Amino acid sequence: MGYQDEEARLDALYKLNLLDTPPSESFDRITRMASQIFSLPVSAVSLTDRDRQWFKSRVGVEHVQIPRHKAPCAQVAESTEPVVIPDLLADDYYATSILAGQGVRFYAGTPLVTREGFGLGALCVLGTEPRTASTAEMAMLSDLAQMVMSQIELQHAFGRIDPLSGLPNRTQFLDDIDDLGRDDPGRRRLVVLVDLARAEQLSSGVRVMGAGYVDDMVQEATRALRAALGTGRPIYHVAATQFAFLALPDVDEGAYVHQLSAALEQIRAASNVRFVMTATMGVAPFVTGETRARDVLRTAHSAALDARGTE
Repeated sequence: MGYQDEEARLDALYKLNLLDTPPSESFDRITRMASQIFSLPVSAVSLTDRDRQWFKSRVGVEHVQIPRHKAPCAQVAESTEPVVIPDLLADDYYATSILAGQGVRFYAGTPLVTREGFGLGALCVLGTEPRTASTAEMAMLSDLAQMVMSQIELQHAFGRIDPLSGLPNRTQFLDDIDDLGRDDPGRRRLVVLVDLARAEQLSSGVRVMGAGYVDDMVQEATRALRAALGTGRPIYHVAATQFAFLALPDVDEGAYVHQLSAALEQIRAASNVRFVMTATMGVAPFVTGETRARDVLRTAHSAALDARGTE
């Protein structure tokens, strides 16, 4: 595709809901193979966000992200072409990059490209000494990048992504709550459930505006919630017109509810279907590892029903 529409590229990345997700052995296995092929200490599956490179998988590096500015993986994502830099310090552009400042001398990366041709990032290897990359090595790195994309597509298609909103679905929400209980038990968290409209409002909207009314509402709400929460925050499409997400840890509950209420009013005011759309939300606390995932969702749903009952 060459250098591409950046907003469209970012939209393709965000729809996959990969950013800020936990490590996965299915990706780590590929990353380790890349490091072994090149006999280099560092390799990563690097995704190019708006202003950062975030590592879905990494070997030989502790940090999970670096700034996008002067990151070679950004060039790979933007161009959808392999990039090899034999010596960063000898390169006019990358000599002053963060990687060069950290002692990295060699870089090789191949693009992670969607079926539509958008570059998500790169599978890359890094070394602390200048070197070259053979044709055979780059061919193997490209094959591994294809394996990464196959894994991404598999996860996206394996019944965990809602096809309309492009968001993780109810099954993924339940699994993520269970994972949170194992990884960070005993912490008090808040779950928020947003319910877009009453059943009778939905029926009226479909009758007046046609079958695409609910689809339009869901897609509009998806865009609004993404804009309100930011790209790094997981949002789940847990029912036909219901969305759920977690508050950040240790928020002040009263202040957060007030903030959410104001954001919800903004979404209502900006809605193209606002004449029948009256979104409401329920906020419910739970303790990680102590409350079953299904109970977390059920409690949030009850809170949303209670909130709607006060309208």
